[in-house]
Amino acid sequence: MLVQSESLQVMPGPRPVDSYLQFLRHYGPLWLDPLGEVGRRFERYGDIYRVVGRSGELLVARDPAVAREVLLTQGTNFGKGHSAFARLRRVLGEGLLTSEGEVWRRQRSMLQPAFARTRLREYGAAMVSAALKGVSELRGRTKVSVTELMTRITLRIVAQTLFGETVEDAPRVTRAMSFLNQAFSRPELLPEGVPSPTRWRIERAVEDLDSAVFEMTERRLQQPRPGAEDVLQRLLDLRDSTGEGLDRREIRDQLVTLYLAGHETTANTLSWTWYLLSHNREAFMKLRAELQRVLGGRAPTLDDLPELPYLQQVVKEALRLYPPAFALPRGAKAATRVAGFDVPAGSEVVVWTYFVHRLPAYFPEPLRFAPERFTAEWERSLPKGAYLPFGAGQRACIGQQFAMMEAQLVLGTLAQQVALEMVSSRPVAAQIGATLRPVSALSAQVHWLA
Repeated sequence: MLVQSESLQVMPGPRPVDSYLQFLRHYGPLWLDPLGEVGRRFERYGDIYRVVGRSGELLVARDPAVAREVLLTQGTNFGKGHSAFARLRRVLGEGLLTSEGEVWRRQRSMLQPAFARTRLREYGAAMVSAALKGVSELRGRTKVSVTELMTRITLRIVAQTLFGETVEDAPRVTRAMSFLNQAFSRPELLPEGVPSPTRWRIERAVEDLDSAVFEMTERRLQQPRPGAEDVLQRLLDLRDSTGEGLDRREIRDQLVTLYLAGHETTANTLSWTWYLLSHNREAFMKLRAELQRVLGGRAPTLDDLPELPYLQQVVKEALRLYPPAFALPRGAKAATRVAGFDVPAGSEVVVWTYFVHRLPAYFPEPLRFAPERFTAEWERSLPKGAYLPFGAGQRACIGQQFAMMEAQLVLGTLAQQVALEMVSSRPVAAQIGATLRPVSALSAQVHWLA
């Protein structure tokens, strides 16, 4: 165990975990109800608490000041050396989300042009086209799984815009992503290396993802597109100073990362947005009125978005209540201080975005869906670290502009033609995994609008 600093010893938190029995007592409630148990601990111990385990110390926070220090002012002191990323690396390898140091900087530089403003303009038409195809799939249907529909739409978008491909085997990819989200929804209770049905299924899901991306890569190698601007071609064309290109594994890691980050997060954001609008008819009617006034029934474009402020407010409020990146884990690379407490090198820190976004001090009536709160003036009044749907600092999500544009264009296209009303009026729980997703598929009635 790491040596505890004197200042962290006075921080409140659960009893130290120094035996396997205590480990089970500690993680049992987290396994059964992760969000609920973390929330209860914040209520019991305050906005910052510590957990001491067999592998070291963990500082847990829902304090914007901690978020600001860990992600911004002391960002260089914290990296991806956290057990959460160790689990993700089993699936994502050393992609942009999980890599560190010079490897990460090279990858960020390599992928940044794909998310430049000029490229985003080109992506807009593909986003609307995918949304219109989703509308056509609803014809003749009275019910739909909102989560499945949003997943199909966003998967088409990421395949076409970033990979220049059609989705050849969407069900296999979505099944694999769905299972991996479920597998990561609870802490592991078995020691590392002990086989289990879940670990076997994780391996099978990773094999399915690998098969899909390797097939896509092989097709492009057989039919190359020199000079193409999509991410897949850039990865294949890239050469270092010695003339060496990326190997298949490096390409695979980037593609799987973009598959997850490029469609899973936005699909969940859109699913939650429809869920919230279904239970807030006034907000939906206000959104509809804005879309009709500005668009008059035509499909939206990137140039329309500045004229659709309420559409953006709706998406931002959905991201507040249900941020896909529900927690931001980091590892201390060097001894430092956070919120006045000494943090030893090797300690882990996790900022719970989900709970930061629900602090009444910054978000009055935090459980209420209120898009109107997101005025430009109100956003400027928020302290840094209080609203973090895409993280912050140099490791902020590279695709945040892509995701915001995608969510607005897809929602703006669909909401002009259909209303999706949840079949059940009962609240739907959030399930944590690689992202924050609804625990159910969100079955909805389809209502066509005049």
